[in-house]
Amino acid sequence: MKYQFLRLYLLLILSATIVIWSFNELYEFLQLDTPSYQINVENIIERAEQGRDAPTTTTIKASALSLPQPLKGRLLSGEVIALSLTDNSRYYYRLNPKSGDITSFGPVNPDDRHEQSTSFIIPLLYGSLALVVLLLIKPIFRDLSQLQTSALSFGSNPRKMENTISSHSAIYPLASVFHRVTAQIVDFLRVHKELSNTISHEVRTPLARMRFVIEIIKNDIPDIYKDRLNADIDEIEQLARNYLSFARLEHKEQQLNKTRLNPEVLTQELAEKFDLYQHKVAITFQSSGAKASMDEALISIASQNLIMNALRFAKKRIIFDFSCTEDCCTITVEDDGPGFGNKGEELFLAFARDQKQSNNSGYGLGLYIVRKVAIWHQGTLHLERSKTLKGASLSISWQNNLED
Repeated sequence: MKYQFLRLYLLLILSATIVIWSFNELYEFLQLDTPSYQINVENIIERAEQGRDAPTTTTIKASALSLPQPLKGRLLSGEVIALSLTDNSRYYYRLNPKSGDITSFGPVNPDDRHEQSTSFIIPLLYGSLALVVLLLIKPIFRDLSQLQTSALSFGSNPRKMENTISSHSAIYPLASVFHRVTAQIVDFLRVHKELSNTISHEVRTPLARMRFVIEIIKNDIPDIYKDRLNADIDEIEQLARNYLSFARLEHKEQQLNKTRLNPEVLTQELAEKFDLYQHKVAITFQSSGAKASMDEALISIASQNLIMNALRFAKKRIIFDFSCTEDCCTITVEDDGPGFGNKGEELFLAFARDQKQSNNSGYGLGLYIVRKVAIWHQGTLHLERSKTLKGASLSISWQNNLED
């Protein structure tokens, strides 16, 4: 890029030098081509003082002419002085030593043909310089605009991009780096997708075999070990589900499919799924309002993640509330745990975990997925202090419409 910048800079300087030299030559040519003439003012004034024919001369009293002291001194010494008025007319004056009066000759209008012929030079010069700069800069901005379009297209649909920037362009090195990086990103996404498929198929299969073995030997091992093994398997399966959800949302493999759904339907489904946790924490499910415009699968994932997050912190109670108006829908999950303090926003990032929580469950994907779902619905994720349970209050809100 340094070479490209130096080349552009030197090209601009050279172009400006050529333009200025050209107009200088043109100016000198106009100077030679402009006609000029001279007037013998002293001869005309002498003829007037001698009473001979001398047009455009008059005689005025010396007291009628107010002059600065230097000019007045030159006039009294016998010199011819010239005065220009605001209309660009010029008068010549000389003291008549015999009468003591002043002889005036004028008005004389200087030949302004030369001024008229050269008055357009400066505007034309700057206009030409502006045109030269425009012709040099426009291709750069055209290529930058093309590169920006490619970047936006890649962001909406990651794929290997063809480099359409000419090798002679000033931004060709930048375009080359961009397209090389996009190719690397596409390869990374491909590997990531393959890893997701591996987790989906290869990890769950041995876990299923482990559950089968545990079921066979459950009468031969203490319950404490059996429960521990089942808990570990549940944790690995939860990690696999979270990672797959994260991969789909991060790389936009899943498109929104909004439908109108009664909040009570989703609330009832969640109540049935989390009924097995009621013996540990009392979870209250409530819903109200109009039908919600949403992608049911994604909102269900986000709601489950919010509830699972609350289960890791809650002591005795969790409240799930899904309410909708004609304009907005909100899902709120509150718990009576310690809350997040000042680290709530940090936990919205992928793989971010609260190091102070009492257990090591969770892999820092739950809230990140919830935030992604909210963004996909053109909504937001909020974290506050629960006014009811005094713990954390997490909520997602989005506009209640069917438009994507």
